[in-house]
Amino acid sequence: MLLDVVLALGGLVALGGLVLVDRRRRQALQRVRHLEIDHSRITEAHHDLVHVATHDSMTGLLNRGGLTERLERILSEATGPIAVMFMDIDRFKSINDSLGHGAGDQLLQVMGRRITATLPDGCTAGRLGGDEFVVVMDDATDVNRVVAVAARLTRSIGEPLELVGRLVRVSASVGIAIGPEKDDTPSSIIGFANAALHRAKEGGRDRIEVFTADVRAEMQRRNQEERALRRSIDAGDVVPFFQPEFDATTGRLIGAEVLARWIKHDGSIANAAEMLTMAEDASTLERLTSVIMQQARPVIRRLSALGLPAGFRFRVNLPHRCTPRAWRDGQIQSFFTGIDPTMLTLDVYEAAVSGDVVGAAGVLTDLRRQGARVCLEDAGRGGAALSLIRTLPLDEIRVDRQHVDALTSHPNDRAVVRAMVHLARDLGLAVSADGVETGSQADALLALGCTTHQGHLYARPMTASALEDLVLRHAVQDVSGGSML
Repeated sequence: MLLDVVLALGGLVALGGLVLVDRRRRQALQRVRHLEIDHSRITEAHHDLVHVATHDSMTGLLNRGGLTERLERILSEATGPIAVMFMDIDRFKSINDSLGHGAGDQLLQVMGRRITATLPDGCTAGRLGGDEFVVVMDDATDVNRVVAVAARLTRSIGEPLELVGRLVRVSASVGIAIGPEKDDTPSSIIGFANAALHRAKEGGRDRIEVFTADVRAEMQRRNQEERALRRSIDAGDVVPFFQPEFDATTGRLIGAEVLARWIKHDGSIANAAEMLTMAEDASTLERLTSVIMQQARPVIRRLSALGLPAGFRFRVNLPHRCTPRAWRDGQIQSFFTGIDPTMLTLDVYEAAVSGDVVGAAGVLTDLRRQGARVCLEDAGRGGAALSLIRTLPLDEIRVDRQHVDALTSHPNDRAVVRAMVHLARDLGLAVSADGVETGSQADALLALGCTTHQGHLYARPMTASALEDLVLRHAVQDVSGGSML
């Protein structure tokens, strides 16, 4: 009896132990399942974060960082040529301006979907920002196939779409770079494709251009030239020259344009037009203008003290291309520190203000309020420049040398100049002409009503001392009542 009780108790203890072990096993399994679920959630959250960090929220394509990372991997693993296509939507800014930014965003979303739907396997697409898209093909052995893919993309992008209730048709330009060459990086090969895109734009838009070996060599040459130019600017080898400006009806000296000249070590002199072809970077042009005005400042002060003709002004070309930052951080105003603004006429180009038209208008309005005059250059080149007449505070429109050169041989150019003169008159603006080299050009301009002339017919660019001599001679001539022309 006692033995039976003991055995029964032992069985119960054993059974309880088994139950306890089973419970602990189930708890342990449950904890493992919870851990697996937590790990899955963490992994999923990590993937979501990575996707957000590497993809563009507007289009779902890779963003700049994600594209660069993917391109680095493709370049490192490439056993043959790859292709990088750089494309943007032609005249995208006009869509934003006319239909609103909401329509622009909608267009970008449609473009993202069309790019994704059009690309074959082996392609990666990304959006750098704005309307700039990049496509990477990891097999570019056949360049014709690459161009064919780009052509399909442009056809797809060119299909009509509805934006804010309006049927709109857009086009795209594409630049293609094939690589990798030695030392190519994601940044450099995208830059080469961007250079090809610019050639497509210059060729008329809605085009495809391939970055060839010749273009690569030309780009490398220009990069070397720009570096040499920057070194020369910093070394003081770029100095101001001055080209006089005249009232062609009286021969009176009324101003002088401040020009940049690069005095090279071999004795040759590079003019501003040559330097503009070397300066791809807007910051180089800003640095050039800053240095030239620093050197011109004491010349302007000395000539002012000497006694300039009444109404005499120094014409200053603002950088042909400006970074938007230059209009916001006071850099443009700093060019003229210590100079009486009433002695300045500021020539402004469309490309100089396109990055921040509102900021540029504010700066120019402030300088004009202080007494400076503002002149629009390239006004005869089309709607983009003419539209600035409504936006910028202007006193003058300038006929550029391209129209002056063709003035006596091409009726269309004569009509353009006539229209510019009439427009200026209707708006109460002055009009001037640059690059006048022959008597027939001068006569044609005078017949159209443009009387302020500058060019080799009247005087070539000269040093500060030569300008000082010219000012003195005109002062004597004014006293005697004669004409210098």
